[in-house]
Amino acid sequence: MKKLLPICIAVVLCVFGTRVMAQMSYGGEPQSFKHTLSQNIPTVEIEALDVESLLAEDASIEGKSHPLRIGVTKDVMYTNYNSGRIDLLPDGSKIWRLMFHMEGATFTSMNFSTFEIPNGAELFLYTPDRETVIGKFTNANLMEDGTFYPQEMPGDEIIVEYYEPANAAFAGKLVIDQISQGYYDFFHIYEKDVEGGLGNAEGTCHPNAICYDAQWHDQIQSVVCYTMTSGGYVYMCSGAMVNNTARDGKQYLLSANHCYEAGNWKFYFNYQATTCNGTNGSTIKTATGYTLKAKDNGDSSSDFMLVEITGTINPNFNVFLAGWNNTTTAPTNPTQCGAIHHPGGDIKKFSVPQNINNGSLGGYPKFWLANWATATGATEQGSSGSPLFNKDKLIVGQLYAGSSSCTNPTGWDLYGKLSNSWTNNNSSDAKKLKPWLDPNNTGATSLQGEYLNTVGINNYTQVVDALNVHPNPNSGIMTISGAFTDGEGVCKVYDMMGNLVMNRNITLAPEFTLNLNQLTPGMYMLEINGNDRTSRAKIIISK
Repeated sequence: MKKLLPICIAVVLCVFGTRVMAQMSYGGEPQSFKHTLSQNIPTVEIEALDVESLLAEDASIEGKSHPLRIGVTKDVMYTNYNSGRIDLLPDGSKIWRLMFHMEGATFTSMNFSTFEIPNGAELFLYTPDRETVIGKFTNANLMEDGTFYPQEMPGDEIIVEYYEPANAAFAGKLVIDQISQGYYDFFHIYEKDVEGGLGNAEGTCHPNAICYDAQWHDQIQSVVCYTMTSGGYVYMCSGAMVNNTARDGKQYLLSANHCYEAGNWKFYFNYQATTCNGTNGSTIKTATGYTLKAKDNGDSSSDFMLVEITGTINPNFNVFLAGWNNTTTAPTNPTQCGAIHHPGGDIKKFSVPQNINNGSLGGYPKFWLANWATATGATEQGSSGSPLFNKDKLIVGQLYAGSSSCTNPTGWDLYGKLSNSWTNNNSSDAKKLKPWLDPNNTGATSLQGEYLNTVGINNYTQVVDALNVHPNPNSGIMTISGAFTDGEGVCKVYDMMGNLVMNRNITLAPEFTLNLNQLTPGMYMLEINGNDRTSRAKIIISK
């Protein structure tokens, strides 16, 4: 959760753990959908949770260093030998099915402690109405520790289906040793008609991120919601995928230290509405597994955490690795900045700061202080770890704590400064960002983002200063400002596949007009070379 703290300012205004795992489904549909089989599937009945007591417990720990708790786990022992039903098909292959009914659960999930299946075998999970189907999963999904765990599924019923071909090299073995029952409406199952369509976000002031897509599309594509199953519970937080100066496609996620729970992690990409008034988003774009790289708490540092996602991220997710700025300069023009997050585990939201101040002025030297306006969002529990972007659309911090809400938007939120997390005045690589985000020690103070699918394609010089383009989107005529002096430079434009579509000499100045109206509408990467440096920015041309 966002750690809640009362904040008064006098201005004008975890032990390291590693999980190396992977998840990628291979499409198709369950074999039972293709055959006429009995729907009399043995069902495991799991009693309902005492939701009121759980919510009361959550309320009692509000303000402590915990991520948002959303579910409860239970140890079980169900296998394809001691439970379910087996149907033999005419060709000698077989289908094993088992249903779980977790009374009143908002979502369900499970862990396979044993996942030994032969080539050609398939695992699917789906809801009885077949509206949600995930899979197929094969022996390629086996994790390094011999386990496997799929993503959370909406609702309180889930069917597990295992298909094994007749010519299988050996008989598969599946052991389900843990199930999870959700009590927090993470998937917005039971509250579809609430005012504002906000699921379990407490407030109704958070605009959908898609409302800002024209200006912030790339950055929106970097923000992730993730869950952690640990110590008998399921938790969630927010974070952002980030680029590094080696531009080697490392799948780094920046979030908050107080979110950290060692256990099974699942990452949800593009969990967002597709329209400005939308109330639901896709929850099937996932990856699993992580390795912890660095973290430190909010007492001795800026409450940051960096993990590397070890599971395969499907290229179709179109994940953006956000850029960053590690300077100590306070963000300017706050209403041109942005915060992207998942309040209450809800679909992705966008909040516009009204003020951003240097926490050093109020006794919080390792943090930026931000507040909001009533109509343009705030933050909530579940927003923890989410990024704060400056006007150049570069990450400058991650959410630690605060008192803001939709009913108190002027309450101040604390974002741990990337500049503090960078070296953290610490000799240990496990307590600072620099070794991971600048592995070649280039000394870069900022870095532009790029898409994971095309990372490394454009051989641009390391970015030192961000490029400011306005307006953006534009008709092809735009004003450029940056750390340039009068002189000659080179303008290069790349399409989103990394192809160079324009290369010409230009005259530079600290601020100048650039005419690219011969380009067709679309999204491009603009690169300006001058003053022995290169600066880049995404531009959108709309005519």
